[in-house]
Amino acid sequence: MKFLSILALATAAIAAVAPNAEVDAMDMNAQVQGAATPQGETAGQPNHWLPPPPPPPPPGGCRPGSYSCTTTNNGWRVCDYSGHWVFAGYCSWGTTCKFNYQNGSPYCLPRY
Repeated sequence: MKFLSILALATAAIAAVAPNAEVDAMDMNAQVQGAATPQGETAGQPNHWLPPPPPPPPPGGCRPGSYSCTTTNNGWRVCDYSGHWVFAGYCSWGTTCKFNYQNGSPYCLPRY
């Protein structure tokens, strides 16, 4: 019984000493949130770690990522990021490159 009265007395003393402990905690949260405000303001800004976009293709150039047969139809080529054709591979012996305009892909087919 003596223990319970000491516990009640200690609880009352703490309540009397720190009646606004909850308010102080709320003030601390407000300070922390206030410190985080500059970061929140910069969250809407674009990230600068992304690479710059590729340059537009030159006049008369190609669309980057597209394919075509070579001018002699013995292989195929691909358009690089700068809008220039780059050789990509040869067709095997006895075949020729034919371009399928429906799906945009070159195919090596037997010669007729």
